[in-house]
Amino acid sequence: MNRDDGLGHLVDEGIIDAVHSRLMSGKEATVYVVERAGHLGAAKVYKARDERTFKKTASYTEGRNQTRNSRDRRAMQNKTSYGRGLIEAGWQDMEFAALRAAFDAGVRVPEPYFLYENVLFMELVVDEQGVPAARLADFSFPPDVAARLHHEIFLQVKALLAIGRIHGDLSAYNVLMAGKGLTVIDLPQVVDVAGNNNARAILRRDLRNVTEHLARFDARLLRYVDCGEPLFNHLLRGTLDSVVGPEVGSPPARAGGGRRGRDAERGRAGREKGRGANAARGDGRPGGQGAPPHAASRTGGAPQGGGGSPAATAGRAGGGVASGGRRRRRSGRGPG
Repeated sequence: MNRDDGLGHLVDEGIIDAVHSRLMSGKEATVYVVERAGHLGAAKVYKARDERTFKKTASYTEGRNQTRNSRDRRAMQNKTSYGRGLIEAGWQDMEFAALRAAFDAGVRVPEPYFLYENVLFMELVVDEQGVPAARLADFSFPPDVAARLHHEIFLQVKALLAIGRIHGDLSAYNVLMAGKGLTVIDLPQVVDVAGNNNARAILRRDLRNVTEHLARFDARLLRYVDCGEPLFNHLLRGTLDSVVGPEVGSPPARAGGGRRGRDAERGRAGREKGRGANAARGDGRPGGQGAPPHAASRTGGAPQGGGGSPAATAGRAGGGVASGGRRRRRSGRGPG
Protein backbone atom coordinates (compact mmCIF):
# COMPACT_ATOMS: atom_id res chain seq x y z
CA MET A 1 0.00 0.00 0.00
CA ASN A 2 1.64 3.22 -1.13
CA ARG A 3 -1.15 5.69 -0.49
CA ASP A 4 -4.12 6.32 1.73
CA ASP A 5 -6.82 8.97 1.65
CA GLY A 6 -5.59 10.43 4.92
CA LEU A 7 -1.86 10.33 4.15
CA GLY A 8 -1.46 10.29 0.39
CA HIS A 9 -0.72 14.02 0.18
CA LEU A 10 2.06 13.58 2.75
CA VAL A 11 3.70 11.10 0.39
CA ASP A 12 3.38 13.64 -2.41
CA GLU A 13 4.96 16.31 -0.21
CA GLY A 14 7.83 14.07 0.85
CA ILE A 15 6.92 14.01 4.53
CA ILE A 16 6.76 10.21 4.40
CA ASP A 17 7.95 7.74 1.80
CA ALA A 18 5.11 5.20 1.89
CA VAL A 19 2.03 4.03 3.78
CA HIS A 20 2.33 0.30 4.41
CA SER A 21 -0.87 -0.65 6.24
CA ARG A 22 -3.62 0.46 8.56
CA LEU A 23 -2.73 -0.66 12.06
CA MET A 24 -5.84 0.18 14.08
CA SER A 25 -8.80 2.52 14.17
CA GLY A 26 -10.14 4.01 17.37
CA LYS A 27 -12.68 6.54 18.55
CA GLU A 28 -10.43 9.53 17.98
CA ALA A 29 -7.95 8.49 15.28
CA THR A 30 -6.70 5.89 12.82
CA VAL A 31 -3.11 4.64 13.06
CA TYR A 32 -1.03 3.59 10.05
CA VAL A 33 2.36 1.93 9.62
CA VAL A 34 4.42 4.31 7.52
CA GLU A 35 7.95 4.50 6.20
CA ARG A 36 10.21 7.51 6.36
CA ALA A 37 13.88 7.64 5.42
CA GLY A 38 14.03 3.84 5.37
CA HIS A 39 12.57 3.37 8.85
CA LEU A 40 9.11 2.25 9.95
CA GLY A 41 7.01 4.34 12.29
CA ALA A 42 3.41 4.96 13.26
CA ALA A 43 1.27 7.81 11.96
CA LYS A 44 -1.81 8.69 13.98
CA VAL A 45 -4.35 10.56 11.86
CA TYR A 46 -6.85 12.39 14.08
CA LYS A 47 -10.49 12.25 13.10
CA ALA A 48 -12.58 15.38 12.65
CA ARG A 49 -14.50 16.50 15.71
CA ASP A 50 -17.87 15.35 14.37
CA GLU A 51 -16.46 11.86 13.72
CA ARG A 52 -15.12 11.27 17.23
CA THR A 53 -17.10 9.39 19.83
CA PHE A 54 -15.75 10.90 23.05
CA LYS A 55 -18.38 11.21 25.75
CA LYS A 56 -18.54 13.31 28.92
CA THR A 57 -15.45 15.23 27.95
CA ALA A 58 -15.94 17.95 30.57
CA SER A 59 -14.56 15.78 33.38
CA TYR A 60 -11.09 15.41 31.92
CA THR A 61 -10.84 18.65 29.92
CA GLU A 62 -11.24 20.79 33.03
CA GLY A 63 -8.24 23.09 33.25
CA ARG A 64 -7.37 22.80 29.55
CA ASN A 65 -7.53 25.47 26.88
CA GLN A 66 -6.00 28.05 29.16
CA THR A 67 -4.69 31.09 27.27
CA ARG A 68 -3.82 34.66 28.08
CA ASN A 69 -5.26 35.79 24.77
CA SER A 70 -8.75 37.04 25.65
CA ARG A 71 -9.94 36.77 22.04
CA ASP A 72 -8.90 33.13 21.81
CA ARG A 73 -10.39 32.38 25.22
CA ARG A 74 -13.76 33.87 24.26
CA ALA A 75 -13.73 32.05 20.92
CA MET A 76 -13.16 28.70 22.64
CA GLN A 77 -15.80 29.39 25.26
CA ASN A 78 -18.34 30.40 22.61
CA LYS A 79 -17.37 27.49 20.32
CA THR A 80 -17.02 29.70 17.26
CA SER A 81 -15.47 28.16 14.16
CA TYR A 82 -12.18 29.82 15.07
CA GLY A 83 -12.51 28.61 18.65
CA ARG A 84 -13.26 25.07 17.58
CA GLY A 85 -10.13 25.12 15.44
CA LEU A 86 -8.08 26.14 18.46
CA ILE A 87 -9.63 23.35 20.52
CA GLU A 88 -8.91 20.79 17.79
CA ALA A 89 -5.27 21.84 17.64
CA GLY A 90 -5.22 21.65 21.44
CA TRP A 91 -6.32 18.00 21.42
CA GLN A 92 -3.40 17.02 19.25
CA ASP A 93 -0.86 19.23 20.99
CA MET A 94 -2.01 17.86 24.34
CA GLU A 95 -1.31 14.27 23.35
CA PHE A 96 2.07 15.13 21.84
CA ALA A 97 3.11 17.06 24.96
CA ALA A 98 1.88 14.28 27.27
CA LEU A 99 3.73 11.59 25.31
CA ARG A 100 6.90 13.67 25.24
CA ALA A 101 6.81 14.34 28.99
CA ALA A 102 5.94 10.71 29.79
CA PHE A 103 8.63 9.27 27.52
CA ASP A 104 11.27 11.61 28.95
CA ALA A 105 10.22 10.58 32.49
CA GLY A 106 10.68 6.88 31.70
CA VAL A 107 7.02 5.93 31.34
CA ARG A 108 6.56 3.23 28.70
CA VAL A 109 4.79 5.09 25.91
CA PRO A 110 5.61 5.37 22.20
CA GLU A 111 8.24 8.02 21.59
CA PRO A 112 6.59 10.94 19.78
CA TYR A 113 8.55 12.43 16.88
CA PHE A 114 6.56 15.39 15.58
CA LEU A 115 3.13 16.73 14.67
CA TYR A 116 2.42 17.69 11.08
CA GLU A 117 -1.03 19.01 10.20
CA ASN A 118 -3.45 16.56 11.90
CA VAL A 119 -0.97 13.68 12.02
CA LEU A 120 1.15 12.58 14.98
CA PHE A 121 4.29 10.67 13.95
CA MET A 122 5.72 8.38 16.60
CA GLU A 123 7.56 5.15 17.35
CA LEU A 124 6.04 1.93 16.07
CA VAL A 125 5.59 -0.30 19.14
CA VAL A 126 6.52 -3.91 18.34
CA ASP A 127 6.59 -7.25 20.15
CA GLU A 128 9.50 -9.65 20.65
CA GLN A 129 9.21 -10.83 17.04
CA GLY A 130 9.45 -7.27 15.72
CA VAL A 131 5.86 -7.07 14.48
CA PRO A 132 3.33 -4.47 15.69
CA ALA A 133 2.42 -5.28 19.28
CA ALA A 134 -1.08 -6.57 20.09
CA ARG A 135 -3.34 -5.19 22.81
CA LEU A 136 -3.55 -6.56 26.33
CA ALA A 137 -7.26 -7.17 25.69
CA ASP A 138 -6.43 -9.71 22.98
CA PHE A 139 -4.85 -12.26 25.37
CA SER A 140 -5.77 -14.68 28.14
CA PHE A 141 -3.38 -15.24 31.02
CA PRO A 142 -2.61 -17.72 33.82
CA PRO A 143 -3.33 -16.20 37.25
CA ASP A 144 0.33 -15.56 38.11
CA VAL A 145 0.94 -13.76 34.79
CA ALA A 146 -2.21 -11.65 35.24
CA ALA A 147 -0.99 -10.59 38.69
CA ARG A 148 2.44 -9.66 37.32
CA LEU A 149 0.94 -7.64 34.49
CA HIS A 150 -1.36 -5.81 36.90
CA HIS A 151 1.63 -4.82 39.01
CA GLU A 152 3.47 -3.66 35.88
CA ILE A 153 0.60 -1.48 34.69
CA PHE A 154 0.16 -0.03 38.16
CA LEU A 155 3.79 1.10 38.19
CA GLN A 156 3.38 2.78 34.80
CA VAL A 157 0.31 4.63 36.10
CA LYS A 158 2.28 5.66 39.18
CA ALA A 159 5.16 6.93 37.01
CA LEU A 160 2.73 8.99 34.94
CA LEU A 161 1.12 10.35 38.11
CA ALA A 162 4.55 11.39 39.37
CA ILE A 163 4.75 13.96 36.55
CA GLY A 164 1.25 15.23 37.31
CA ARG A 165 -0.64 13.34 34.60
CA ILE A 166 -3.40 10.71 34.52
CA HIS A 167 -4.18 8.76 31.35
CA GLY A 168 -7.91 9.51 31.49
CA ASP A 169 -9.12 6.58 29.36
CA LEU A 170 -7.00 3.64 30.46
CA SER A 171 -8.20 0.13 29.67
CA ALA A 172 -6.91 -3.19 28.34
CA TYR A 173 -7.49 -1.81 24.83
CA ASN A 174 -4.81 0.87 25.06
CA VAL A 175 -2.04 -1.15 26.68
CA LEU A 176 0.22 -2.98 24.21
CA MET A 177 2.11 -6.24 24.83
CA ALA A 178 5.39 -4.82 23.60
CA GLY A 179 8.75 -6.56 23.58
CA LYS A 180 10.13 -3.97 25.99
CA GLY A 181 7.23 -4.45 28.41
CA LEU A 182 3.64 -3.25 28.66
CA THR A 183 3.34 0.05 26.81
CA VAL A 184 0.58 2.61 27.31
CA ILE A 185 -0.87 4.32 24.24
CA ASP A 186 -3.60 6.84 23.33
CA LEU A 187 -3.29 9.89 25.58
CA PRO A 188 -5.51 12.57 24.00
CA GLN A 189 -7.72 12.50 27.11
CA VAL A 190 -4.77 12.94 29.46
CA VAL A 191 -5.62 14.79 32.67
CA ASP A 192 -3.50 17.49 34.29
CA VAL A 193 -3.76 16.69 37.99
CA ALA A 194 -3.06 20.21 39.23
CA GLY A 195 -5.82 21.78 37.14
CA ASN A 196 -8.58 19.19 37.34
CA ASN A 197 -10.84 18.65 40.34
CA ASN A 198 -11.92 15.29 38.90
CA ALA A 199 -8.40 13.87 38.95
CA ARG A 200 -8.93 11.53 41.91
CA ALA A 201 -12.07 9.95 40.43
CA ILE A 202 -10.46 9.60 36.99
CA LEU A 203 -7.39 7.87 38.44
CA ARG A 204 -9.60 5.46 40.37
CA ARG A 205 -11.59 4.71 37.20
CA ASP A 206 -8.45 4.10 35.12
CA LEU A 207 -7.03 1.60 37.59
CA ARG A 208 -10.41 -0.03 38.17
CA ASN A 209 -10.73 -0.66 34.43
CA VAL A 210 -7.48 -2.59 34.13
CA THR A 211 -7.91 -4.31 37.51
CA GLU A 212 -11.36 -5.65 36.65
CA HIS A 213 -10.10 -6.88 33.28
CA LEU A 214 -7.15 -8.79 34.72
CA ALA A 215 -9.25 -10.07 37.63
CA ARG A 216 -11.04 -12.22 35.05
CA PHE A 217 -7.87 -14.33 35.10
CA ASP A 218 -6.96 -13.92 38.79
CA ALA A 219 -9.90 -13.09 41.04
CA ARG A 220 -7.54 -12.17 43.87
CA LEU A 221 -6.85 -8.92 42.04
CA LEU A 222 -10.33 -7.70 42.94
CA ARG A 223 -9.00 -6.62 46.31
CA TYR A 224 -7.12 -3.90 44.38
CA VAL A 225 -10.15 -2.66 42.47
CA ASP A 226 -9.94 0.69 44.30
CA CYS A 227 -6.15 0.91 44.47
CA GLY A 228 -6.34 4.33 42.81
CA GLU A 229 -7.64 5.85 46.05
CA PRO A 230 -4.57 5.15 48.22
CA LEU A 231 -2.30 5.96 45.27
CA PHE A 232 -3.84 9.43 44.95
CA ASN A 233 -3.54 9.91 48.71
CA HIS A 234 0.18 9.19 48.44
CA LEU A 235 0.43 11.92 45.81
CA LEU A 236 -1.28 14.42 48.14
CA ARG A 237 0.97 13.46 51.05
CA GLY A 238 4.14 13.58 48.97
CA THR A 239 4.91 9.91 49.61
CA LEU A 240 4.54 8.63 46.05
CA ASP A 241 8.17 7.46 45.96
CA SER A 242 7.44 4.99 48.74
CA VAL A 243 4.82 3.12 46.69
CA VAL A 244 6.09 -0.20 45.36
CA GLY A 245 2.81 -1.80 44.32
CA PRO A 246 -0.97 -1.55 44.49
CA GLU A 247 -2.57 -1.23 47.90
CA VAL A 248 -5.99 -2.37 49.02
CA GLY A 249 -8.29 0.62 48.92
CA SER A 250 -11.86 1.28 49.90
CA PRO A 251 -14.22 3.55 47.98
CA PRO A 252 -14.63 7.00 49.53
CA ALA A 253 -17.85 7.59 51.46
CA ARG A 254 -20.68 8.66 49.18
CA ALA A 255 -22.60 11.62 50.53
CA GLY A 256 -24.45 12.34 47.32
CA GLY A 257 -21.94 14.78 45.84
CA GLY A 258 -22.28 18.48 45.16
CA ARG A 259 -24.16 20.94 47.35
CA ARG A 260 -26.75 18.37 48.40
CA GLY A 261 -23.99 16.07 49.61
CA ARG A 262 -22.31 18.86 51.56
CA ASP A 263 -25.60 19.89 53.14
CA ALA A 264 -26.24 16.28 54.15
CA GLU A 265 -22.84 16.10 55.82
CA ARG A 266 -23.44 19.33 57.73
CA GLY A 267 -26.86 18.10 58.78
CA ARG A 268 -25.48 14.85 60.15
CA ALA A 269 -22.73 16.71 62.00
CA GLY A 270 -25.30 19.07 63.52
CA ARG A 271 -27.56 16.26 64.68
CA GLU A 272 -24.65 14.43 66.27
CA LYS A 273 -23.53 17.61 68.01
CA GLY A 274 -27.04 18.35 69.24
CA ARG A 275 -27.50 14.86 70.65
CA GLY A 276 -24.20 15.13 72.51
CA ALA A 277 -25.09 18.53 73.97
CA ASN A 278 -28.50 17.30 75.18
CA ALA A 279 -26.89 14.31 76.80
CA ALA A 280 -24.34 16.52 78.55
CA ARG A 281 -27.15 18.70 79.95
CA GLY A 282 -28.98 15.68 81.30
CA ASP A 283 -32.26 16.96 79.83
CA GLY A 284 -34.10 13.73 80.45
CA ARG A 285 -33.61 12.28 76.98
CA PRO A 286 -32.08 8.81 76.67
CA GLY A 287 -28.35 8.93 77.08
CA GLY A 288 -27.89 10.86 80.32
CA GLN A 289 -24.28 12.05 80.51
CA GLY A 290 -23.55 10.51 77.13
CA ALA A 291 -20.39 10.43 75.11
CA PRO A 292 -18.95 13.66 73.67
CA PRO A 293 -20.52 14.80 70.43
CA HIS A 294 -19.15 13.49 67.13
CA ALA A 295 -18.38 15.76 64.20
CA ALA A 296 -18.38 14.40 60.70
CA SER A 297 -15.03 15.04 59.02
CA ARG A 298 -14.42 15.62 55.37
CA THR A 299 -11.13 15.34 53.51
CA GLY A 300 -10.33 17.12 50.31
CA GLY A 301 -7.97 19.49 48.64
CA ALA A 302 -6.19 19.36 45.32
CA PRO A 303 -2.51 18.63 44.74
CA GLN A 304 -0.30 21.61 44.18
CA GLY A 305 1.48 20.35 41.13
CA GLY A 306 1.32 18.68 38.57
CA GLY A 307 9.23 -6.05 32.67
CA GLY A 308 9.53 -7.28 29.58
CA SER A 309 12.33 -8.40 27.34
CA PRO A 310 14.72 -5.88 25.73
CA ALA A 311 13.08 -3.48 23.35
CA ALA A 312 12.68 -4.53 19.78
CA THR A 313 11.49 -1.43 18.05
CA ALA A 314 11.38 -0.34 14.47
CA GLY A 315 13.91 2.41 13.94
CA ARG A 316 13.25 6.04 14.48
CA ALA A 317 12.03 7.94 11.48
CA GLY A 318 14.75 10.27 10.37
CA GLY A 319 16.27 12.14 7.50
CA GLY A 320 15.33 15.33 5.79
CA VAL A 321 12.16 15.88 3.80
CA ALA A 322 10.76 18.61 1.67
CA SER A 323 8.54 21.26 3.20
CA GLY A 324 5.29 22.49 1.80
CA GLY A 325 1.58 21.78 2.03
CA ARG A 326 -1.02 22.82 4.55
CA ARG A 327 -0.62 23.67 8.20
CA ARG A 328 2.93 22.83 9.26
CA ARG A 329 4.19 21.02 12.28
CA ARG A 330 3.29 22.64 15.57
CA SER A 331 5.65 20.95 17.98
CA GLY A 332 8.30 18.31 18.33
CA ARG A 333 11.11 17.21 16.13
CA GLY A 334 9.83 18.20 12.71
CA PRO A 335 10.62 17.09 9.22
CA GLY A 336 14.01 17.94 7.98
